[in-house]
Amino acid sequence: MRKLEVTDTTVLKSALRGEARSTPEFRYLHRLHCMQLVAQGCSCYQVAKWFGEHPSTMERWVSCFCEYGLVGLWDEQKTGRPRKVRDDQMSQLQGDILRTPSELGLGYGRYVWSGKLLKTYLARHYVIELSVRQCQRLLKQLLLNVVSHDTGGVPRSKKDAAHFCRQQGQLHPATSDHLP
Repeated sequence: MRKLEVTDTTVLKSALRGEARSTPEFRYLHRLHCMQLVAQGCSCYQVAKWFGEHPSTMERWVSCFCEYGLVGLWDEQKTGRPRKVRDDQMSQLQGDILRTPSELGLGYGRYVWSGKLLKTYLARHYVIELSVRQCQRLLKQLLLNVVSHDTGGVPRSKKDAAHFCRQQGQLHPATSDHLP
């Protein structure tokens, strides 16, 4: 029987790295698979090269596995500043931005979301204080999420996201080349 070969390993590696970062469960399974290869006699350097990881990362995973067992391969609890907008609020906001600001009681004839309008809306309806710049980032994130959920994939560019939003009536035609 003829040996099968994968010719384009770079695509496979980048896809695996992308998936390995997607969820904690997948990261755990990825690390577990790496540990299995090390246990079978492959070096940390070999396994790291195969999966596009840094060798010191692989060594750290092996150390955690040796010290704590399977539990050592799970992600540690992330610390840092807590988010001001909770996940349930983000989901609700996702639906809210599909409506025009004027439909939500934010001014007369306002059909385009802006950082200032989102800041006002968050303060009134969610009692959340964010800067205008944070609201602009949040609005961009929400609009990109709407595009990716609607199309079944991540938009290829900001222009694709802007095109989708124009179709939904979220952007004024004069601002068609950029997101708010």
